[in-house]
Amino acid sequence: MAAAELQRRDTLSSLRIEKRGIGFIASQPYLLAHAFGVSLFAPTASIYQLLKVNPHVKARIWPEGVNLARRILPQQTLLKLVQMNVSTPVKNELNPWAAFAVVGVLQGGVYGHSNVFFSQQLNIGKQVSMKGIFRGSGYAACRDMVSQGIPFVFAEKVKENVFDQAWDTSSDPDGVASKSKQYLSVMCTSIVATYLSQGCHNCQIMMHSDQTIGHVGAFRKAFALNGWKLFYRGGEARVGLNIIVTFLNQLFLKHVWD
Repeated sequence: MAAAELQRRDTLSSLRIEKRGIGFIASQPYLLAHAFGVSLFAPTASIYQLLKVNPHVKARIWPEGVNLARRILPQQTLLKLVQMNVSTPVKNELNPWAAFAVVGVLQGGVYGHSNVFFSQQLNIGKQVSMKGIFRGSGYAACRDMVSQGIPFVFAEKVKENVFDQAWDTSSDPDGVASKSKQYLSVMCTSIVATYLSQGCHNCQIMMHSDQTIGHVGAFRKAFALNGWKLFYRGGEARVGLNIIVTFLNQLFLKHVWD
């Protein structure tokens, strides 16, 4: 029993080492390129959603919103780089659902920085301060448990039960067609998961832009302003961003996390 348990622990330890990929120093150029690429688009998506969830604000995404987003590109890149460095050991050591929740809280801080900056510039909300960039962590954790957890758990099942049944590529399992089915299954589950989690995302936006309210107050205010549209409004921006991030993950992040 003891020998078997020691062998099991050694195996798990080996798997964790394999999952860690390349070393810290070697990973930084990949993580920096990933952070910069994401930050070229993420702030614009954030201000788009901020305006969507606050329909009474008359500012326009173009050119005003895009120009504001451009001003925080360096800060967003740095914050994203820090987030990815912290997320890597979290991903390796925790179970997936807990890891997604922690990563969601960290991502909420990156969103928070942009949401607070835009709220200050556009005079949205009350008592808006950079001290509140991590407000709404409960919503952030739930958001990423859904938006990342569903694709992680169900993408392979969707591939096996939908795409494999409709499109037989068993003769060339490593070919382009087979890989395309994998990407399609991830994309389809990601789109569904994004919209299922959009309500949580919008509530966190409300907590960033109005720092006088808590979790319950954020839901009440967001629902009062948006009605049932709260649960999907602005989701198209996250879907578009997820497509870009998926591409950047394949281009840069796989070198660190594979």
